[in-house]
Amino acid sequence: MSTRHLMAVEFFKLRKRMMTWVVTLLTVGLIVLLYSVLWSISGRAGSFRDDQGFRIAYSELRRGLFLEAGVPFALQIVATFGTLLAIILAAGAAGSEYAWGTVRLMATASSGRLRLITARFIVVWCIIAGLTVLAVVIAMGYSAVITEYYGGATFDFMTAGWFKDQGLALGRTLFVMTPYIALAFAAAVVGRSTLAGVGAGLGVAFLEPLISGLMRIGGGRWEQVPNYLISANRNVVLIQNKLPRGLPTFGPSARDLQERGSNSVEEASVILALYIVAFLALAFVVYRRRDITSGTNA
Repeated sequence: MSTRHLMAVEFFKLRKRMMTWVVTLLTVGLIVLLYSVLWSISGRAGSFRDDQGFRIAYSELRRGLFLEAGVPFALQIVATFGTLLAIILAAGAAGSEYAWGTVRLMATASSGRLRLITARFIVVWCIIAGLTVLAVVIAMGYSAVITEYYGGATFDFMTAGWFKDQGLALGRTLFVMTPYIALAFAAAVVGRSTLAGVGAGLGVAFLEPLISGLMRIGGGRWEQVPNYLISANRNVVLIQNKLPRGLPTFGPSARDLQERGSNSVEEASVILALYIVAFLALAFVVYRRRDITSGTNA
């Protein structure tokens, strides 16, 4: 069976799974919910302080929700909350075969285990990328409604430079999500279950920032360790997606990162790429060497 046929099979299986559609609905729901909340807040009188200490009028939030700024904020939501859904989807795709007992059938029917697991990961990543694009489309539609409501939508800002910036922002977002996707995928393969992948992925996503904070407080030799972990480098890359002032960033500000002595964008990108390669290599080696054609799945 060729890689193209294996990808078609994997896509068919994921497309028919309820989990895929639940993740899709949750992604759309998050975009609609957060845009609705911010739209409601923007009607208040008064002001608030943003994460850099500047005083922002509530009415200024509206400008951040207008069509021109719709893409960066949608990607911010996906990078923060969508990553958790992506972890669940990746772990389910890699680990459910063991629970269903179909891992032997797929391994023997395909012409090469590495080809099978490669096709599976590519399909998972493409589905997550598709959901990210869907979130952007929903956000743009909602932003168009808000913009029209407050004075009429215009598309003059849609220049070649604008499209380039949005494309780069989309690429950065997918890139910072990929280490978590690869981790969940690898953990599900190694642990032979969806629960192992979900536990490892969500555990790192939630606990790593907390542990990093304790390391920075501890100082000394611990202070620089977080700069080599996933979350710190993810934030460095993601902060390059410029958000209008006042919109929540769901993470440290550029000033916070600078004060922590974080890596440069290039260094952070290399570190994240190394994590992706390491997790996928682990999954491929374990899957290739494991005896899954016997009755034990050991």
